[in-house]
Amino acid sequence: MIEIRVDEDACVGCGLCVKDCPMEVLQLQNGVCYPAHPENCMGCLSCHEICPAQALEHKGAVPSRRMYISMKVCNMLRKVI
Repeated sequence: MIEIRVDEDACVGCGLCVKDCPMEVLQLQNGVCYPAHPENCMGCLSCHEICPAQALEHKGAVPSRRMYISMKVCNMLRKVI
């Protein structure tokens, strides 16, 4: 599983990462993003790329193994598998 770390001192609470994550992993709480559902992270790093403060770190994400899939498709696959 990918470990997501948020630098709370760097996070500006803009919410871009929350809106950009296709797997709905991140949420805002008290003006700071946090990984509410880290088990859903597929390592696409879209949140990392959009963060203006570079406040996100993904330990265990391998760029060559990135997958791009929507939450709708992921939920469908979970029912089948």
